[in-house]
Amino acid sequence: MFSLCIPAFAADPTDKYVVGHVFTQEEVDRFWNDHTAQPYVSIESTVKLNRNTTGFQGTGCGYFTADAQTVTFVITNAPGASTYNVGLFDSHGNAVSDWFEEVPINNPVGFRNLIVGEEYHFVVSSNDVPERGCTANYEVY
Repeated sequence: MFSLCIPAFAADPTDKYVVGHVFTQEEVDRFWNDHTAQPYVSIESTVKLNRNTTGFQGTGCGYFTADAQTVTFVITNAPGASTYNVGLFDSHGNAVSDWFEEVPINNPVGFRNLIVGEEYHFVVSSNDVPERGCTANYEVY
């Protein structure tokens, strides 16, 4: 397990080539039912989840080099928060996906069209976490 978290305040480029999708309830149920099988790649770690309502700002986490064109991110526990915000960024700090706001805790967000071999990371925040923030658990598949 590892975590390398730094604040991210990146520009918002117009070309967001990664397509994200907040899982529907049916997809969430299927994801967690299938979750008992060992995933191909899993990062389970913690991140400081800060209050932020201005979009595309938060804490960087889940740094990885894409070995597939898809990746799934989920915050599984965030004391005091019921939702989180997430976006995918490249190694230069540029947003490569839209910003997904108020995703329920334990609800995954899938991203596709990643470029294999490129470095990425997630930026996370919450609109409803206590002002002091919290330490949240996340997983990346």
